[in-house]
Amino acid sequence: MSWLWLKAVPWGTIIANAPTIVEGARKLLDRRTAGSELVNESSSDPASLAQRLRIVELRQQEMLEVIDQLASSNEQLSEAVTYLRARAKFNFRLSLVLAVAVAVLVVYGVMP
Repeated sequence: MSWLWLKAVPWGTIIANAPTIVEGARKLLDRRTAGSELVNESSSDPASLAQRLRIVELRQQEMLEVIDQLASSNEQLSEAVTYLRARAKFNFRLSLVLAVAVAVLVVYGVMP
């Protein structure tokens, strides 16, 4: 298998976005574990309910940020795939043209 396709992958973009996604996921996980320790979920007093509601809102906000980051990464990967597909079509067409040119040269005796 040829390794040339690895040159066409936008590694800079992928590497640039990976740390932000990992950081967001870690923050989300840290908040989840910290939030569950702070609040007694069995109590129903208004202060406890308000605190649980704030934690839920923070989690939703963090999830929104992670989803936005994933959406932008997905968009960039989609653009990269579109570019690679166009490049593959171009390379295929070029190879067909070159194959026809070589066949014509062989038929006319220009190439041995």
